[in-house]
Amino acid sequence: MVVGFGALAAALVIGLQMATAMISPDSISQTYDNVFHLNAVRWAMETRDASPLNLGALTGISAYPAGWHGLVAIICELSGSTIPVAVNATNLAIGAVVWPLGCLYMVQSVAGHRISVAIFSFIFAAGFSTFPMLMIDWGVLYPNLLSISVLPAALGLAFTAMGLGHHYRPNSLVAWLSLGVVVAGVALAHPSTFMAFLAFSVPAIVAVYYLNVRGSWPPRSPSNRRRVVVLSLALLAGFVGLTILWGYLRPPADAATWGVVETPPQAIGELLFNAPLGRPTLGVLSLCLAVGLIRLWVDKSRRWLIGMYWVGALFFFLAAGFNAEPRWFVTGVWYFDSYRLAALLPVVTIGPSVIGAVYLEDILRRRLAKIPDSVPARYGRIAKSMTSRRAFAMLAVPALAVIVLVAQLGPVSFAVERAHWQYKNSEHSGLLSPDERRLLARLPGIVESGATIAGLPSSGTSLAYALSDRAVIQPHILTTHGSDVDVINAGLKDAATFPSVCESVRKLNVRYVLDFGTRTVTGTLAGYGGVMDLEPNESLKLIDSEGPSARLFRVTACWE
Repeated sequence: MVVGFGALAAALVIGLQMATAMISPDSISQTYDNVFHLNAVRWAMETRDASPLNLGALTGISAYPAGWHGLVAIICELSGSTIPVAVNATNLAIGAVVWPLGCLYMVQSVAGHRISVAIFSFIFAAGFSTFPMLMIDWGVLYPNLLSISVLPAALGLAFTAMGLGHHYRPNSLVAWLSLGVVVAGVALAHPSTFMAFLAFSVPAIVAVYYLNVRGSWPPRSPSNRRRVVVLSLALLAGFVGLTILWGYLRPPADAATWGVVETPPQAIGELLFNAPLGRPTLGVLSLCLAVGLIRLWVDKSRRWLIGMYWVGALFFFLAAGFNAEPRWFVTGVWYFDSYRLAALLPVVTIGPSVIGAVYLEDILRRRLAKIPDSVPARYGRIAKSMTSRRAFAMLAVPALAVIVLVAQLGPVSFAVERAHWQYKNSEHSGLLSPDERRLLARLPGIVESGATIAGLPSSGTSLAYALSDRAVIQPHILTTHGSDVDVINAGLKDAATFPSVCESVRKLNVRYVLDFGTRTVTGTLAGYGGVMDLEPNESLKLIDSEGPSARLFRVTACWE
């Protein structure tokens, strides 16, 4: 019952954080990557295919992780909601339900099933400033939100399957099959998180190797020698395979351009105080983490958890503050992006932190158990009523409340405010202003089905596909689109003068063009002069507008 209440409380807290950032159910993130994510959901619904290959076809690449988009498409169709509402509802469920429950499973697999383990797991899961909030702020990185939320559950299953779990261990076949299903889901949601799963599992694998070899050491008998050789070769083969996969499963070099964002000492300091990327410090969590790491080292049996933490910390340090090799090889899987790796830190932090918090709780219990014996005789009646259990409860409840408040009012509030600005709908929004959204809402009644719309994609015009269900020539800012799209982007407003433009217009069935001004999420882009600063002329006819900068033109030069 306590665990259920804790799960509900964590869901409410995280849900409130995310809902506050999102502002309203139909808000959209006014960020660069959201053009693709919203249009990819529409594409999956339209084609009835949410496979990675099909999503890649939308923008002219070989494949794209499709798990999140497929999930949103299903929810959108089953509920009948709009795409923005389905996106926000799905993200709320992922962040508020999947994430804390996954954290609970992983932490219980290494720390046991005490009630306090569950309580601290939920408190810390709701108190990080870099996850889940960062994934609806930076990018936005919705697929990473899904994959990282599932990652703790995958790691917990891996620890259990390898025999490192605490107490309960299911049938070996069941454990490995369950692990396979969950890891496949992580990979489908985003391959980079699958690579994080492999990297975070390495210390546990080394621990299993050590435990098995230790049982056969010294290898005097032939069977023991064979066992040691086989295990050593398997471990070596695994490391070689991981190294090869690490160099292969990564984005193209020209797409991975993120540089360091701080100095090495600053990155180390942020790791020590759980304040990555300049966020406010998490003092209580940092104390529990330090105690937990020390406790794990002294305990010896779970030192591999320290290794997992150091792997995650090293990844962030290299991406954020180390501008030399091996940064390029190690962090290239994540585009060298410190934000993506900061979002992974809670996964490796929460286990040792909960262990540290529980250890501090045990110390407090032992101290409180001595209270009645130390009270003077004249306070005997009070002493008898002040049992150690009651005294612990009286101190524990306010202490837990303080932990939650410190986490929420400081670092998490900072993260919520940052994400909130990405969802604000104003005249200065990066993608769509209120006028532009109102015009898009009218498009289905103006633009006939089957017609294609041109426009400057980074100004938000491409969202006519996701929000108005009308085709656009460029569904993403970085679409690999071909020469016809280039011709239209460069010369559409002068199509009456250049017959070659009309050839491309008719080929792509471009009947309309949206002009949302020059405010973009990318800055000025070359090659779009034909769809910017439009005015009615012999090529274009203004047929609808909203406010000073949202206008819809019909292409007349090539069709009339």
